[in-house]
Amino acid sequence: MKKIIATGKGGVGKTTTLTTVSLMMAREGKRVIVFDTDPSMNLALSFGVPYQSVCTITEDKADISHELEEGIDASGAKILEDHSVVTEDGIRIVIMGALQHGGDGCLCSAISVIKILLDYVESTGEYDVAIVDSQAGPEVLGRGLASSFDLNLILSEPTAKSSEVSVQVKKLADDLGVKENLLVVNKIDYDSDVRFVANIVGIDISKAIGIPYDRDVVKADKEGELLLDAFPDSAALAQLRNTKDLIEKTVCL
Repeated sequence: MKKIIATGKGGVGKTTTLTTVSLMMAREGKRVIVFDTDPSMNLALSFGVPYQSVCTITEDKADISHELEEGIDASGAKILEDHSVVTEDGIRIVIMGALQHGGDGCLCSAISVIKILLDYVESTGEYDVAIVDSQAGPEVLGRGLASSFDLNLILSEPTAKSSEVSVQVKKLADDLGVKENLLVVNKIDYDSDVRFVANIVGIDISKAIGIPYDRDVVKADKEGELLLDAFPDSAALAQLRNTKDLIEKTVCL
């Protein structure tokens, strides 16, 4: 099983990119599981699944901790079944969730559960790829979630601020031993935008791809529709297909 984490500044199109790429892979017959570790929990909704319909890891943290005392081999299947949903395309979505109350502290324990579940899923051999939608910024990498992952998919915009966050997530991913980094620059106006960000981040242009700004993406999001279904001829979608191909080539999927 290949393990991919998507990182970057908030608002760079991470969720839209992951939703579309995951759907493309699933519709090609790949077995896909997605972990939403962003407290904003938009990923499931992007697949058409209201997050309120899924029991999150943070909501059930005490019960999960008790179940894990029996060992992940004994409890893993039940924990996954109780805290995930399967889409019409066969993608299983696991939602970490947000803090439940003010003063709860950090999400470190929930991230630890996600790491355990990832290891369990890998051991079962039931999936070809696991994709983690991380929270905005570099913090999740500081908690070691992506240790020895196959790929860090860095999402950025062609701005200095967004690029600086990309610099941070690449460094932390390298520190964790993530095998490869790919850069996706969303909302570009010119091809030179990709080179601009790649130079700042320090990534070879052959491992970078640009997605043009496209009103179809905005329309699909506003109407709660999947870009892949609602606007199959959109300019952004064409480059998202190329992104999917580059990911699969990079991780030999």
